[in-house]
Amino acid sequence: MTECKPYIKVKKDGPYMVFGIEKVVQKFILADWEGISVEYANGKTFEIKPGSTVPLCLCRCGRTGKAPFCDGQHAEEPCFDGAETAGLNGFSEGAEVTEGPALTLLDNRKFCVLARFCEAGGRVWNLVQTNDPHAANMAIREANLCPSGRLIILDKQGNVMENKLPPGIGLIEDLKMRISGPLWVLGGIRVENEDGQTYEVRMKQTLCRCGRSENKPFCDGRHGTEPGWSAQYPSY
Repeated sequence: MTECKPYIKVKKDGPYMVFGIEKVVQKFILADWEGISVEYANGKTFEIKPGSTVPLCLCRCGRTGKAPFCDGQHAEEPCFDGAETAGLNGFSEGAEVTEGPALTLLDNRKFCVLARFCEAGGRVWNLVQTNDPHAANMAIREANLCPSGRLIILDKQGNVMENKLPPGIGLIEDLKMRISGPLWVLGGIRVENEDGQTYEVRMKQTLCRCGRSENKPFCDGRHGTEPGWSAQYPSY
């Protein structure tokens, strides 16, 4: 029986096969005059034929000539290693805890994608440790802007202070760094590995699309730290 909800299948040494999604949208990171990330803006929208039973194939090797779609270039790139190395428990494996008077911050650094929203109103790790209500609200805002879900904030009753998002897929583009970022997966879309096992379902996740992550299929920020990936965000 075909699954009705949107989901993503990671193909062995191949693309992301996306089911149940009718559009993919560029998401540009906007920065203030100091270069600190503050918001997102929509770019180009790639419409998918409604009702299509054929999966949308999105590149994850970083070499396609038809970005963001797969053009089979992964088969011609001997340096591309698509092996998945992330654990199925995702965020809960290795998350660090910062306790504050009103909030608790959970931080898993291996999911950092270098989006830099964590400093918009002061570093989020410092903000959660104060008694200032404004600082607490800013900490929650920064965690919600973090695209990968690296940062999760809880209140003292254990409630997750996370915005509910509709299912969707974005293509993160970084205007300040002039580089393309990961695939942004929103709204609890299920991600299935090549063996048919499901990764932890989360409100937001980021999947590698440069082919260099050491936490595949998730992005670990290597698109911004290693040469050889797109030096400038594409216009597609």
